[in-house]
Amino acid sequence: MDQRRITVIHATEASMAPVADAIERNWSDTELTHVLDDGLSRDRQRQPQLTEDLRRRIHTLAAYAADCGAEAILFACSAFGEAIEAAAGQMSIPVLKPNEAMFRAALDCGDALALLVTFEPAGPAMAAEFAELAGCAQPSARLTTVYVPGALDALRRGDETTHNSLIAAAAGRVSGADAIMLGQFSMACANADCERATSVPVFTSPDSAVVQLRALLGGD
Repeated sequence: MDQRRITVIHATEASMAPVADAIERNWSDTELTHVLDDGLSRDRQRQPQLTEDLRRRIHTLAAYAADCGAEAILFACSAFGEAIEAAAGQMSIPVLKPNEAMFRAALDCGDALALLVTFEPAGPAMAAEFAELAGCAQPSARLTTVYVPGALDALRRGDETTHNSLIAAAAGRVSGADAIMLGQFSMACANADCERATSVPVFTSPDSAVVQLRALLGGD
């Protein structure tokens, strides 16, 4: 049987290894391809809202992935939810936002959830996505968003140890949560440190998303 081709679209190179690791753990017999626009995160950071140009770029990236034979597309960039939804509506294959699967998995743990982010513009965008999902699925749910300054800069410098330590310290300071979510794909490398720093479940977006993709495409 031919391998299923999954294309992951990235706004930063730092998210590529985490999703490859998640594929290896959860669906190793699939074919993974990557599309990278490393200007997306910088351009999004300069804009308080999604611009039409950014929306067009998201659609163009999805169309390119489909033209290259993707059977499903996973976006690994967390600050573009509305644009991804719009692109998904014009595709004939599954297109997943980065965090929906993680949100659903964490909601199974309870109503009080914490979301850690290292890219500040991702926080409000993801909180809005969570509110929309929880409003339908679990109206009693409540979300606390925590920005971890300095962590992403450390990762971009190649200092994964500091990146992970900062995130784990933030996770350790969270109180009253039933689960903690690491909001960006690039944060998945901090998962083990976070699990040592807290007694509640910790969820990462790459693993949750790959499990959902496998279910959607009927992976064994």
